[in-house]
Amino acid sequence: MSPQTDRGFTLIELLVVMVIIAIIASIAVISINAADRDPAKDQAQKLADLAGLAAEQAIMQGQEYGLRIEAHAYTLYSYDGRAWQPVKDDSLFYRRELGDEVSLSLQMDGAPATLAPPPATVQDLSAATTDAPATATGENQQSQNLPQVLLLSSGEMPAFEIDVTGTASGAVYKVKGSLAGGITVTAPETTNRKAPP
Repeated sequence: MSPQTDRGFTLIELLVVMVIIAIIASIAVISINAADRDPAKDQAQKLADLAGLAAEQAIMQGQEYGLRIEAHAYTLYSYDGRAWQPVKDDSLFYRRELGDEVSLSLQMDGAPATLAPPPATVQDLSAATTDAPATATGENQQSQNLPQVLLLSSGEMPAFEIDVTGTASGAVYKVKGSLAGGITVTAPETTNRKAPP
């Protein structure tokens, strides 16, 4: 016969009930966190972390890096001494597709900058302009394949701001970079605050 509590439950039954309550509470907390999670916030933090790491590696390795920003993706590029190329075969610096849940916009030195077209668009453009002289087509395709944000081995970086916007929430997280301030993420509450009168 198992030991009884004052209320008639066995200790084993009481432990089972407590485990079930703990499991239900854990699921509720996970569900609340998942519901509150904004993909724009996650992507902004990942972008800032990746850009910061690339900026550090640029200095440590003497390698020039750049970010090519599209409306729903970004790619890290490296300079091989002759041309900018997407970083390949790297477990960290690979192309990030953000899907339709998140969109990006870019400002360089306080002015809106043109976003890069997706790679397929660049290829389609060069195929569609086969009538044009080869030099014009090559320049057009080359200029569209350049990164907009440079992370140089000298430690220099132009001032940039990438707005990471959640499609569903409309929340805008700002990834800001400058030589003096480094690379940071600013949450919507901070960016939407009005200055006191």
